[in-house]
Amino acid sequence: MKNQIALLSDSQETLEKCEEHFPIGAVIVFKSIDSIKREDFPILLIDYNIFGSADGIQFLLSKIRKKIHEKPVLLIIAEQNMFQLKVDWFFDDFILYPFRKGELSSRISGLLWRKGISEDSITIGRLKINFKEYSVYLDNEQLDMTYKEFELLRLLLQNRGEVFSRKDLLSKIWGMEYIGGTRTVDVHIRRLRGKLGDEFNTIIETVRNVGYRCKV
Repeated sequence: MKNQIALLSDSQETLEKCEEHFPIGAVIVFKSIDSIKREDFPILLIDYNIFGSADGIQFLLSKIRKKIHEKPVLLIIAEQNMFQLKVDWFFDDFILYPFRKGELSSRISGLLWRKGISEDSITIGRLKINFKEYSVYLDNEQLDMTYKEFELLRLLLQNRGEVFSRKDLLSKIWGMEYIGGTRTVDVHIRRLRGKLGDEFNTIIETVRNVGYRCKV
């Protein structure tokens, strides 16, 4: 597990319960959505109660996703609010509050492992992708990639084998507020493949009538 986690909550009680599982100073606290910054934390825990009500939560979670991009989100929710959860909300997993003994650390570790966050870099032949540095190297020469191109590559590599529709990629990388069409995804994939070159552009596989996946 990484050294720090981030928590979005205005509840001192929730913070104290999280801090029981981590060393002093290991929990970065954001008390509002606007205060969230893309810092070096591997996962964001969100206290469901900070939203006040279920109205507009999908939009607010989308706004958060746009800030943190592909960092996984663990939603902290009380059992009585479980019925309000929607599968299309922008979160990766949830945990019931109050936490059961040892569950929080285990759930975070499992989510990070599934997302491949433990990998700072991936090497595929002569190609090296460094997630921590936001860089891609071919034979030790750095490739010139835009932020969106890198995020697309990161998402596909860290979810190897999973098929993403164009709408999935649009919402995850650009966010719900983006008003452009899905053709934007195709354009960025084409540019990304071009920069990877003939030897590696097949890493990103087109799934006909569906979208894209990483076949590494």
